[in-house]
Amino acid sequence: MLRVVFGRELRAFLRNPSVWGLLAAIQFLVAFQWLALLEQYQAAAPKLKHLAQAPGISELVTQPLVMMVALLMIFVVPVLAMQSIAGERRNGTLVLWQSAPVRLSTFVLGKWLGVLGVLAVLWSAVALMCLSLTLGSNADWGNLGSALLGLALFLMASSAVGIGCSAIATQPLTAALGGFLVLTFLWACDWSGQWVAEPTVFTWLSLMNHLRALTHGLVDTADVAYFLWLTASALGFAIWWLDGERRGL
Repeated sequence: MLRVVFGRELRAFLRNPSVWGLLAAIQFLVAFQWLALLEQYQAAAPKLKHLAQAPGISELVTQPLVMMVALLMIFVVPVLAMQSIAGERRNGTLVLWQSAPVRLSTFVLGKWLGVLGVLAVLWSAVALMCLSLTLGSNADWGNLGSALLGLALFLMASSAVGIGCSAIATQPLTAALGGFLVLTFLWACDWSGQWVAEPTVFTWLSLMNHLRALTHGLVDTADVAYFLWLTASALGFAIWWLDGERRGL
């Protein structure tokens, strides 16, 4: 049944021309940023040769590119996820899903995987651009793999947050706004660390803090666990909320 829900959600995305237009626009922005970073690296390459521990192309191109894509996804993911459950509620079809012999966990996971399937296209494009750097340079494979892992985990967590906001919203636009606010808050939590010496709970909650560590090649189980925890919590909240609605039918 999970495959049915996932396939239905993914086909709905692929048949929507606006989704393809959004993907094309995002790809244009990412490619433009990638070329700009490459140009900056080529301009700085002669000076870097004289440094004892000069940063490589992974640090100067891959890291800022992944952070830029993640920041862009704060705006994009809520738009992709807003129709997933809130759209079903607006169209009156959510009641049919809730009354059908389908587990709510299967329904929510299928919706989440559908959004993640679209985001996988963007991740693949970014991965190909980053991997192309290895053709003519001595790129750090460990740093590159860690950065791409961080981006994948970020997409998993942010799409789960989008699904969670879509589960409680009555309108898709409200779901998109809620997802944007939650992701912006989690991203901005890192700013509190600039004013205090010791880490706080906001430092731990920060999406930027955990993603930045992975883009620098530091694969810490605490960072990976954070993204998995955020993903599971958001999806679990969506299931819990829909279960409450089902009990009220």
